[in-house]
Amino acid sequence: MEQRKLMELQAQRGAKLMVGSDTTQKSLEFVTNECRKAIEDQSAKYRDLDVVDKKIAIKQIIIDYVMENKPLVAGYIDDENRPDTLKLVDKLVEDITDYGILSAAMVNEDVYEIRCNGKELKIEIKGHVQDYLDRDGNIISFESPEQQEIIMRKLLGDVRLTPKDALVNARTIEGYRVAAVHSSAMSPDPADPTGGKYHSFVLRKFRKSKMNLGQIVEYKTLSDNMARFLALCPAGGLTFVTVGPTASGKTTTNNAILQAVPATTRTLLLQNPSEIDLRFKDKSGRVYNDVLHLEATEKDNPTPSDATMANLMDMSLRLSPTFVCLGEIRTNKEFQQAMKIMNAGHPLNTTYHAESSRGAISRFLTAYLAESGNEPSHLALGTLTNLLNVIIVQKIMRDGSRRVIQISEVEGVEPDNENVAKINDLYIYDIDRDPEYDAAGNVVKIHGTHKRVGRLSQKTIRKFQLEGVAPSRYNFINKPLDTTEVETYTGKNIDRYGML
Repeated sequence: MEQRKLMELQAQRGAKLMVGSDTTQKSLEFVTNECRKAIEDQSAKYRDLDVVDKKIAIKQIIIDYVMENKPLVAGYIDDENRPDTLKLVDKLVEDITDYGILSAAMVNEDVYEIRCNGKELKIEIKGHVQDYLDRDGNIISFESPEQQEIIMRKLLGDVRLTPKDALVNARTIEGYRVAAVHSSAMSPDPADPTGGKYHSFVLRKFRKSKMNLGQIVEYKTLSDNMARFLALCPAGGLTFVTVGPTASGKTTTNNAILQAVPATTRTLLLQNPSEIDLRFKDKSGRVYNDVLHLEATEKDNPTPSDATMANLMDMSLRLSPTFVCLGEIRTNKEFQQAMKIMNAGHPLNTTYHAESSRGAISRFLTAYLAESGNEPSHLALGTLTNLLNVIIVQKIMRDGSRRVIQISEVEGVEPDNENVAKINDLYIYDIDRDPEYDAAGNVVKIHGTHKRVGRLSQKTIRKFQLEGVAPSRYNFINKPLDTTEVETYTGKNIDRYGML
């Protein structure tokens, strides 16, 4: 039955069942916030759907909310003092799901990021940042601070952006991350000091569908053999981290690597927010692998029972994990907890911000020591480099491409210097020609290829042996270096490589 007709029948039926319903009038803002909470609480119903089906599912949740609660809202009450449910649903759908001038970018799956620099808007499509244009090629920007305010309230939900709370983080009902800065923290335009005060924000979207390593190879983010080695990391019981700056694509690559976790491995996934999905489903939709997904929340002055990232990490060892994935770690406390999990003998994976393998070790060590107190740095470094096996470094290049620029083993500390980590580079991204520029001097192409520069250490080989990984699976990276060796980018013979 058509959705509106069904709703009309529900409304008629509901109008006859008003006896005992709450007759207290509520504000539209209160009802909108309550409806948003209902939508967020039921995100499992729409989070993995495509754009069209997602909007239908969210609208149905709005209908269900109105018909179940039948709120009395001024302006949405009929002559018999009953809720005008049809009119109220239309208003809630508009206020919650219509993002005005941003709507086209919100539903465009090629748009990865929306950036608001005050009045002006930029979008990122396939690694390239450009002006936000309408269908006719005209630049779109906010016409007034009032227009921006209306749209940002929809994006931020119940998170308030004020001079007192000038820096906020939120999530849209679709699950997209929003980082916003209040206009009071924006410097004035010298050319227009009396102009309107605009806020700024960055909205980061996520892909509905997971990319596998073969697909990422086709983009030349990494080579076939690099992908095969990374597919062995989860199956081989390695502890590995994927690092890089913001928007480098490290989470997408990390998600692809994690598809190689064997279904029989008890996997615990902790995230804030949820961006990685490790559920393996059969044709009936049943999740058949042993995986537990947990999502952390941020709270001021949390209690030990609140589901913060640190508390969930502390709880993790009681949940019988074999392999632990932490999504992304950010705070000193989270780095300390990650070390605790590794020290308990569990292979671990996470992402965080760093620009090189040595930078990744330095970042981890600095955060850990800041939280742990007086532990000597050389002892902490020795522990970290003994537990950590592989570092993957990814970068977004000036031409908009994303490349894994370094894959390194961590072998321990240097024999003659306990304060220096011993790093064994396996692959690097080698710049082999001059870049290309456009007429305006912008970089449009950076030429390079991936190159194997090292062999597996005995530390990693021993790990593989203990996990039952046959030497035939990693011989390609264990043979002597050959200057004629060429990396390929076919994307073939990679899927499930680490599981076979």
